[in-house]
Amino acid sequence: MTNPRTNYALAGAALFNPMAAMYWLDVMRGQRPGAGLLLVSTTGAVCAGLVAEPRRHPWRALASGLAAAAGAALAGWVLRRYVDWVTEAADVDAPAPNAHDLLLPAAAVCAGTVGLSALVGREPERYIEYSGKHGDYRWISAIPHPAQRWLAWSGYLLHQFAIWGCIYAAQHQRLPYTTAMKRLNWIALAVNAGGVALHYLQSHYTYDGLARDVPEGSALGSVAFILMLTLALEAPRRGLFFGSRRVLPPPELVRFARRFHGYIFSWASTYNFWYHPIDPKPLHYTGLFHTLLLFVQSALIYTKAHRDPRWTLVLELMVLPHAVVSTLYKRSGLGAMFTFSLLAMFVINQMHGLGLSQRARWTIGAAYATTALTYCGVRREWHRLPDILRIPILEYGVLGILVLLSLLMRVVRQSKER
Repeated sequence: MTNPRTNYALAGAALFNPMAAMYWLDVMRGQRPGAGLLLVSTTGAVCAGLVAEPRRHPWRALASGLAAAAGAALAGWVLRRYVDWVTEAADVDAPAPNAHDLLLPAAAVCAGTVGLSALVGREPERYIEYSGKHGDYRWISAIPHPAQRWLAWSGYLLHQFAIWGCIYAAQHQRLPYTTAMKRLNWIALAVNAGGVALHYLQSHYTYDGLARDVPEGSALGSVAFILMLTLALEAPRRGLFFGSRRVLPPPELVRFARRFHGYIFSWASTYNFWYHPIDPKPLHYTGLFHTLLLFVQSALIYTKAHRDPRWTLVLELMVLPHAVVSTLYKRSGLGAMFTFSLLAMFVINQMHGLGLSQRARWTIGAAYATTALTYCGVRREWHRLPDILRIPILEYGVLGILVLLSLLMRVVRQSKER
């Protein structure tokens, strides 16, 4: 039994053990075990052991850790069979419409899915008592369904491994970027659609997602990391500050982001999706719509639409309406902070690389600054003006940590070469 809303060890186990399975997939396909497998597998086993409360139940904790390590290896063996099937299926001819032509219809389908879930949504009879503390999730059923935990976790892992397998198969086939959809894109789209349907059924009949077992901070952090890693991923195209390319992340970090962002972004969106129940509330639906768009993006791998700057910018900006609706619904009073802080990132970083003229960028920046100053001045809340820098400071701060880690790895690699 886990400790609701506080068990970061289980969140770590839910991340590192699937990662270990992907390393085992490499081993099953002929690669030699390396330090990465040892590190990730050990971390996942330790996290699984911590869930079992080792101080009170040391033997149970040891058994949990060993079971997690063995389960990761078994999952790697199953993934090998699945990846082989995906690779063979992807070689079959399929209809190849232009991926760009599917963006608007896909967004419409996502909106329709949200609307349908709103019409037939289900609310539990009552929730657990909410503590009022930040980080405590408030939408957990007071009377859990007996099968809730098994259905939620097995559904999440099945969805996660299935889409990771598609990404793995695509990378190892070394597919070129094309305008047309490939067979593998349709498989990935079907995987995500199946995951959505599975979670809807699970949520409709048992309500709770992963929120009963893992803290809300792990779900928020997973999707927030998408924005932070995107800074490095998009830096060669739009720079880091106001379109300038004089200061860029180390090449190692950019290469890492390009190679692994598919796995990271897919994990973040899938984990966050299965964390929340599909609940008929406005703040859940704005988040659900954004997540469905991210699923579409993950299915467009190796198409030119996947890295269309206008499309990817829409995905980044969709964080704003969800954040504002959430703060208004919760009455936290942070709506203005999120609005101006996220728009600050748009002015500082996101709007550059779109081909806008310098005059247009200056106009947008001046309009933003005028609006922010006017808002604080009219309300006489000048002390809140620094709040608009909260999210930029957080995002660039995490990016700074990633830069330091990449530089450290460069030093270690150079020392080995000497």
